Amino acid sequence: MSDYVYDAVRYSNNPYAQTHPDRLATVAILHGLEPPDPFHARVLELGCGAGGNLIAMAATTPGIRAVGVDLAARPIAEGRAVIADAGLENVSLVQADVRDLGALGEFDYVVAHGLYGWIPADARDAMLATIRSSLAPGGVAYVSYNVHPGGYFRLMLRDAGLWHARHERGELAVAGKAQELYAFLQAGRARETDTYGSLLARELPPLADGPLYRLVHDDLSEHWHPVWFAEFAAHAGRYGLAYVGDADLYDVRAEPLASGLVDDVWKLADGDRVAFENYSDLLTARHFRQSVLCREDDAGGVVPEPIPERCARLHWAVRLRAEPLTEGLGADVFALLDEVRPQTLAFAALQERLGVDRDALAGALLDGFRREALIPHAGPLPAAAVPGPRPVASRLARWQAAQGPEILSLVYTVVRMEEPAARVLITLLDGTRTRDEIRGELAARTGLSLSAEDLDRNLVELARLFLLEA
Repeated sequence: MSDYVYDAVRYSNNPYAQTHPDRLATVAILHGLEPPDPFHARVLELGCGAGGNLIAMAATTPGIRAVGVDLAARPIAEGRAVIADAGLENVSLVQADVRDLGALGEFDYVVAHGLYGWIPADARDAMLATIRSSLAPGGVAYVSYNVHPGGYFRLMLRDAGLWHARHERGELAVAGKAQELYAFLQAGRARETDTYGSLLARELPPLADGPLYRLVHDDLSEHWHPVWFAEFAAHAGRYGLAYVGDADLYDVRAEPLASGLVDDVWKLADGDRVAFENYSDLLTARHFRQSVLCREDDAGGVVPEPIPERCARLHWAVRLRAEPLTEGLGADVFALLDEVRPQTLAFAALQERLGVDRDALAGALLDGFRREALIPHAGPLPAAAVPGPRPVASRLARWQAAQGPEILSLVYTVVRMEEPAARVLITLLDGTRTRDEIRGELAARTGLSLSAEDLDRNLVELARLFLLEA
């Protein structure tokens, strides 16, 4: 798709936790590698848009140095304005075509989210070549893309939507007309009573109910290329890149294959990792991958499935808004991590405080992650355990609080803060004010008079939401 479409029809500008170096390092560690320190790393993002993802990384992880590249001029200009307004000095954005991109230096982590399957073939080649030439020894890359067999289902709906909109002109008009068809199909045919209806019920919601810009830039875009995983792996291999695992930790978290089937799939694949992944996608009707890659010459240590023992290399926390675990060792682990939130605990600290067997703890941690109650990190997080005498929210959080209700936490999740006074409070947390000064300034700006005890309760809650820096 040409750059003017991204200038004319804006895409989302959100952070994606699965692209953060912390997540990529976690995947690499679980699969047997020793990646660079994700909290003090050089990061490159290709196809960064207005920089929302990269700017969030830089703000929540001040030890990184980040560079973003995108073809579209207007988003880059907007991202640069945010960087200047937020006072961030560890991130910069570059307008360039990946096909004409000169040497930008060496990076520990390279991210390309939503790019590979939505650009022409020569740009896909250039993207992989840039990743390989930019990736430092031991470095880790992330590439997301649509895959088959799920891609075939979306291809059917894409073709139908484009045909329905065949008389329209302009990207938004085409998307609006296609969405009319998707809404009609969802209302009149999507149902769980038959095979075709069940398929439509699964595939139609994001097309019928999602924003039009998503249709413009994703499913109905000029370039839309789902591939089989084996095709992607072969393409990456031609550029000296090897598959490590997936950033959504699909194989750990979702348990997509029944345990008795896994061995049979390995037999069918004759022990070949790429074939195993390809067959797994076929069995689960997968339509999207977020693959973690390394340099081919670093791939010798990669193991195909996450190793429970590698849990000992990680730090652990509870997920925000997670349902508590209530049975067995998992319940004890969850209770302890929730008690110390927003701190993470290293495996050794968990084992010491719980007094449990190493293997049992590793199993409980992975099980808690599968249940989406726990989250691993490659290292300790920079969040305050308790509010200090002069509390500090990140530069980006303070800037976002002045703009609207969505504020990025230090664990790279978005916290919605609808109450205007609460957002004003966050803008005051720049590390220069005592509690009495915060109360006075808050009263002057909002008319809200908080007692010392009320302020403390609010600050503790902000800390538990991972919004205060240590």
